[in-house]
Amino acid sequence: MRTHQFTVSAIMESFTHKKVLSRAELLQKLGCSPMTLWRRLQETGYITSYNYNAKYYALATTPQFDDDGLWVYHDIRFSKWGTLPKTMVGVVERSSNGMTAEEVEGLLNVRNAKPLLADLVFKGQLWRQAINRSFVYLGAKQGLHEQQFRRRKEQALAPRLPGPQQIIALLVEMVRHPRQTPREWIQHLARHDIRLGTADVRTVIEHYNLGVKKGLLNT
Repeated sequence: MRTHQFTVSAIMESFTHKKVLSRAELLQKLGCSPMTLWRRLQETGYITSYNYNAKYYALATTPQFDDDGLWVYHDIRFSKWGTLPKTMVGVVERSSNGMTAEEVEGLLNVRNAKPLLADLVFKGQLWRQAINRSFVYLGAKQGLHEQQFRRRKEQALAPRLPGPQQIIALLVEMVRHPRQTPREWIQHLARHDIRLGTADVRTVIEHYNLGVKKGLLNT
């Protein structure tokens, strides 16, 4: 009689009022053993959180993953890959130019990703390459990590754009004073505590393909 209660429908009913439940909550609701719970979850289809030591569960059909393959319920985080190690491999492999440990931490909202990333490299699930006194983590497949690393090097060599607020301020200045030189734009912006160099102005103009005379960029 007790076994009859632990059906797939009983599991699904547990998630009716709450999308995500902890392992302890499920055991309390169903009154079953951890092994029985695991068997029924296997039949139902489920996913565990990659944070909080995978203690939270959701039905496999519940998450609405974003473009990065991630889903957040309050501060509980899930990915389409499942565990944190698999998630790290997944996000690195799908990145266009690999990821640094800091980028992985920022995307997944986790701390101190380096030890786990290093372990994944050791196990052959990721590839690691040094660039600019740092490491970039890449997909393990040779063709993939070569392509990612080439793009990363191109990105490192490309001029970096100033921040959004600086760009907007510069564009406004250029519209208001189209006959002035970059040095004059820079000097006027500096009086408003917006710091730009001539290289920054050149980068913005070239990036947005603005119709500025080439000679003007040298003044």
